[in-house]
Amino acid sequence: MAVGLPLGLLLGAVGATIRRPGAVGLLAALTVPVGAALQMVVLPPQPLVNSNLDVVVAEAIVWTAAVLGAGWAVYRFQLERHAVDVGPRTGEGVPSIDS
Repeated sequence: MAVGLPLGLLLGAVGATIRRPGAVGLLAALTVPVGAALQMVVLPPQPLVNSNLDVVVAEAIVWTAAVLGAGWAVYRFQLERHAVDVGPRTGEGVPSIDS
């Protein structure tokens, strides 16, 4: 509880910045996937000596979710950058009520 409360508040603040544009939003979106991958490296569920099927499946799920989450964050960041490079549509060639 003593560690969970401050870390929960920190993760909540990071989660609130996910929708921000630019690198800040990308870093916020990568926090959970990178944290999951880091946990699997630093604190794996069990030593590899006597892995059973449950542990292998759990590791595969966590790694898959981490890769998909990071990929989605980068994909969304690239879409956002492309939208900024293209700029807003001006509506040329579209008839308006005034014309």
